Amino acid sequence: MSTLAETLARLGGEPRTEDIPPAACAAAERLLLDSLGCALAGIRQPGVAEVCALMRRWGGAPEAEVLFHDCRLPGPQAAFANSAMIHALDYDDVYSPASLHLTSVIVPAVLAAGPLGRASGADLLAAMVMGIEIAARIGLAEKGHRRGIGFLPSSLVGGFGAVIAAARLLRLDPEQTADALGIAYAQAAGNRQALLDMTLTKRLQPGFAARSALWSVELARHGITGPRRAFEGEAGYAALYLDGGPLSAEALAADRGGFEIGRVAIKRFPSCGACHPVQEAAERLMAEEPVAPEDIVAVELFGCGPGGLVGGPFRPGRHPQVAAQFCAAWGVAHTLLRGPATLEAYRDEAVAADREVAALANAIRHVPPPPDLPPTGPQPPGLHPGAYRPHGVIVRTRDGRSRMRVRTQAQVRDPAAITRSQVETKFRDCARHGGLRDEARIQHLLDRMSALRDAPDVAAWLRPFCLPPQPLASGAPP
Repeated sequence: MSTLAETLARLGGEPRTEDIPPAACAAAERLLLDSLGCALAGIRQPGVAEVCALMRRWGGAPEAEVLFHDCRLPGPQAAFANSAMIHALDYDDVYSPASLHLTSVIVPAVLAAGPLGRASGADLLAAMVMGIEIAARIGLAEKGHRRGIGFLPSSLVGGFGAVIAAARLLRLDPEQTADALGIAYAQAAGNRQALLDMTLTKRLQPGFAARSALWSVELARHGITGPRRAFEGEAGYAALYLDGGPLSAEALAADRGGFEIGRVAIKRFPSCGACHPVQEAAERLMAEEPVAPEDIVAVELFGCGPGGLVGGPFRPGRHPQVAAQFCAAWGVAHTLLRGPATLEAYRDEAVAADREVAALANAIRHVPPPPDLPPTGPQPPGLHPGAYRPHGVIVRTRDGRSRMRVRTQAQVRDPAAITRSQVETKFRDCARHGGLRDEARIQHLLDRMSALRDAPDVAAWLRPFCLPPQPLASGAPP
């Protein structure tokens, strides 16, 4: 009888590259483009330069590229640095059915393993699809069974998906892949304290998981064995991290009616996804019934607090950017006073300097949902019940009126709500924020994305994405 690690290794390795449906490959392309944009926006964020400098100093075999740095490092170190860039602004996508950030773990793993395995572009996309598929299936099975809210499931679950993706690209057999999953379990970690304390470590935890996934795959490839009962054993994942019984071969292998990569949503705001319903509600309110800042008497929020990840007061602390990203009231206050919060708005200096936004954020009250809420409109099916809970903004003005808009997580995390063209626009914004303002070069990178599926050598394809953002001396694309 197969263990769960063996079952997952088989599931993750079974579909041939050519058997992955075009729709799943297209979803992977969109997510990869979004991840590369997030990395470009993240290169100048607090903590990222320090991480990349350390990785360079420690050095090692030049195996894998560091995005936008013209630097090659051992695979695990490159994956760690690339993950830090992708996740720095909390702008990377989210898998809503299980509330997971997955590409900030899995994309760095495939970018490191793909060139090492001399993979094609199609192989890289297939590995992304299957890495996300396996992580999503674990996340779905365990949701509601985690021991408390302190664990960080994106790192725990994402690491297993990264193992599957890297193992495909490095051509491990099912036995080696099962060992690699067991080795990854020996390193499994992730908790929310870095976020609760508003520290830069928050943006590094997916990188720890990506780094560990590369270690695990390489160790297994060189004959190191791992526990095959990593998930169901007496000291396995289900016993230690969960309440014991949610993981089963039946649950993990169940027919999901398509690949889960199609259910991963791309973010519109560089802030915690829990802020997005009220940020979008405020944006809609101001577009449909504009209110002058001087006419605002009171603002109330419901559905996202008080307390929790984003329902607390705005306290800039040591890292104003992180504090703003995880404060729903700050995002709403900025939308009402300045417009939707952009990448520039979330810079440390901008957040610290805007005292008006800070004052309004801390004047906003969290209230229960009104009893007479309007209908929230069409919503995508198949998500967890909490995704349909109404979140809203109420703005009270000097003339005695109150204006309200309501959104749900399901609506703002609908994968179909953002088109490829909008992802390209987001990439352009990220590029400019990261210091790349050469429009010809930005277009060249977008054209490279369109050519990925037919690229015979992913290492050569990736190279232009690893040059620094400053325009070339000639002004021409690389």
